[in-house]
Amino acid sequence: MARVAVIGAGGVGSVAASVIRDEGHDVLLVDRSPEIASRVAERRRLPFAVADALSPEDVKKAIGDVDLIVTALPGSIAYRALKGLVNLGVNIVDVSFFPEEPDELSQLASKAGIMVIMDAGVAPGLSNMLVAVGDRKLGGLKETRIYVGGISERPDPPLGLVPSWSISDLIDEYRRPARIISDGKVIQVDPLSGPLGTIYVPGVGELEYFPTDGLRTMLRTYSSASFMAEYTLRWPGHVNFIKGLKRLGLLEHKPIRVGGVQVMADEVLASLIWSLRVPHKDIVVLVVEVCGKSGEGIRFTQVTRAEEDVLAMSRVTGSFLGFTALAVLEGKVKGSGVVFPESLGLNEEASGDIMTRLSVNGMEISEETFTCGQ
Repeated sequence: MARVAVIGAGGVGSVAASVIRDEGHDVLLVDRSPEIASRVAERRRLPFAVADALSPEDVKKAIGDVDLIVTALPGSIAYRALKGLVNLGVNIVDVSFFPEEPDELSQLASKAGIMVIMDAGVAPGLSNMLVAVGDRKLGGLKETRIYVGGISERPDPPLGLVPSWSISDLIDEYRRPARIISDGKVIQVDPLSGPLGTIYVPGVGELEYFPTDGLRTMLRTYSSASFMAEYTLRWPGHVNFIKGLKRLGLLEHKPIRVGGVQVMADEVLASLIWSLRVPHKDIVVLVVEVCGKSGEGIRFTQVTRAEEDVLAMSRVTGSFLGFTALAVLEGKVKGSGVVFPESLGLNEEASGDIMTRLSVNGMEISEETFTCGQ
């Protein structure tokens, strides 16, 4: 039995903590908020401690000696927190989508003799692993298309989604240039200008997609690919609605006057999105298409639904985070410095174990072959 500290008691962190605990390990849930930590710990039947993730001394005092640290922190502070936590000399599995490049963190982790698995979420994370599984099975990768989205379980215009993550991060998906690989070169495209399209997902229906900046480390790992892109999925009509908001200037971080009060335009949009949240449960749809050099392709599809009081997004993200942590504890993943999530897919034992655990827990990933270009 290993001792594990899970830092961040939100939806994702709490699911990951339960997943690891259910495999017989001693798990301590850590959060800087005493109220959140105690409430979640009681519901999940876990011990808890209070500590500020930005203070490695505070964390060390709270967790003592552990075998692994799992972090589920806001992207805005995650990189700073990780740079301090590596000095504790314990392997880390992190889910946070931080904007910084990982080079300095990798150097610090290598110096400390540990590894940090970054982006252990859905996309990036599970999507990266599946791309690498396809690469391994096909004997080489030529093209990849990733389609992913957290949406409401049935269409509900104009948004058709259940906000289950940071609203500011959601807005950034529409305004941050999307980096894709085209003809072997990294280029940037406007998310709302294209390429746009629709895809039919069995068991869900027709969804529309637009490019988003989620390739992350795969821009390095697969820099020689002829084409690679990530697309966000939404119910039909969503993109045109967001385009209208953009024309109104609501995607911009600039001051406007509302009722005689000066506010930021994107903050108004954030309030609007929150007010338009639907009363339905969410689902998470992930489709990963990998084309090999021979023209043969593999398509992976996963549809995750909410369970009781757990959002689908928290369920699949926290589960993948927890299963990745278990792979580390079981010695199936080794290394030093920053480890990219696609490395999991190149490791047949680790990726097979994670996919089996997902299936056993009702988040099965189907796999089918297809002919590329048809």
